[in-house]
Amino acid sequence: MREPVPGVTDRPAQSPESTLESYTAAFPEEDAGALATHLALAAASGLLTRGIEARIQELGFDLSRPRYSIVRMLYLSPEQAMAQSDIVQALGVSGSNVTQLVDALAADGWVERTVSPADKRVTYAALTEAGKDRAARLVPAIVKYMVESCSALSPEEQHELRRLVDKVRASGSA
Repeated sequence: MREPVPGVTDRPAQSPESTLESYTAAFPEEDAGALATHLALAAASGLLTRGIEARIQELGFDLSRPRYSIVRMLYLSPEQAMAQSDIVQALGVSGSNVTQLVDALAADGWVERTVSPADKRVTYAALTEAGKDRAARLVPAIVKYMVESCSALSPEEQHELRRLVDKVRASGSA
């Protein structure tokens, strides 16, 4: 049996409404509508992320979201290969982070590294034949999930949601 942690109860997670109430009680001067909108966006983001992770697992793959992102980028690139520096830039993470992710993908047989014959300083990550076969099953399944997840919205609503999310992203990037 698990030992209780002092001061922590086994209450279920807070509902979005009670989370909002907690914030507005602690910060009554803040815009409750903006807080509610942020919480709704965060909840939707988490739900979509968990949906993608579930689809990856349902297909029998042991891939984290960052590793999936690299597989997707390689699969969708013209030669199914990219310079690791381009992956770094596309993901907006450190070079060491991409190196670790590519190392794990290589160990699992998804990718292989090649050095550019034209510039020995450039290393490419490329899908292996097994990686291509796996990605050919995985990426279309994720695309299908992505489309299904937004199918309740009309094309006009989808456009408006993208416009609004882009506006939030632009204001939140400062």
